[in-house]
Amino acid sequence: MKSVIYLILFLNILGLQTITAQEKLQYNLKKDDVFRIEQNAVQNIVQKMDSIEHQMTNTIGGIFLMKVVNIIDGKYVFEVNFEKFKFKTESDIYGILSDVDTDVPPADEEDIMAKVFQGLIGPKFQMVMLKTGQIESLTGTENLIENMIKQVEMGDEATNSLIKETFEKEFNNQDMLESLQQFTFIYPEVKVKVNQTWTNNYTGPVNAENTWKLVSYSKDAIVLSANSTVVMETKDDSVIMKLTGNQQTEATSSASSGFIKMMEVNQETEGATIVPEIDNNEIPTSLTSKITYKLL
Repeated sequence: MKSVIYLILFLNILGLQTITAQEKLQYNLKKDDVFRIEQNAVQNIVQKMDSIEHQMTNTIGGIFLMKVVNIIDGKYVFEVNFEKFKFKTESDIYGILSDVDTDVPPADEEDIMAKVFQGLIGPKFQMVMLKTGQIESLTGTENLIENMIKQVEMGDEATNSLIKETFEKEFNNQDMLESLQQFTFIYPEVKVKVNQTWTNNYTGPVNAENTWKLVSYSKDAIVLSANSTVVMETKDDSVIMKLTGNQQTEATSSASSGFIKMMEVNQETEGATIVPEIDNNEIPTSLTSKITYKLL
């Protein structure tokens, strides 16, 4: 009888140690490790103008490759390139505004947007990432821009300069860094245990204050969740969009490498679209989005 009691006590102690054990969550990568990630996003935008409601949907998809080409002072140097990209914008008022898929040759040889996105496929850029997933630096997006310009280069030098300026606004090193960091920067700097939380943030067109939680940990997988407050501000020559709201993230990553196996991000924001050319008219706007990342 005593042996049974001792066994039960021993098992209970083991269970307690498992629950309270602290884990060092981080990336553990090797040189020449290669990760192929599929990203898909759906954005639903609703704008209310007087009594008229305008609904738009952006569907974005792509596959990109990340290869560890060096490890310097515990930091990972990646070579990154896009293999596939598609983008579609639909409006309930105006119909399909754009529809690009780099896997499908454009039906119209004069389709400038299709040519532009073809330029994204192939050129490589580099990023340096810490073990937490925070991206320290990103360089080489000028390779993307140069290749995109080649696809649509005009004879007029002034036109070429304008095209380059437009691309640099969208595909510069800093904006690309912030975009990639949204799915890499998931780990704390200190050890944590199951159900413990930590915070981090990223900035850019989307500013997010994230509260992460270690949901579970096993030899096979790390399961994380995050609740975030987000502030989104996008600008171009004719429109400014300012939105605030919340974001929920669920992620599963490999316990051995730390790299994500899958991630789902759901976001709900609202605010206004401002049109400077029309007396800074503010149009009430809401945006809901779902982004998924999957390791192939």
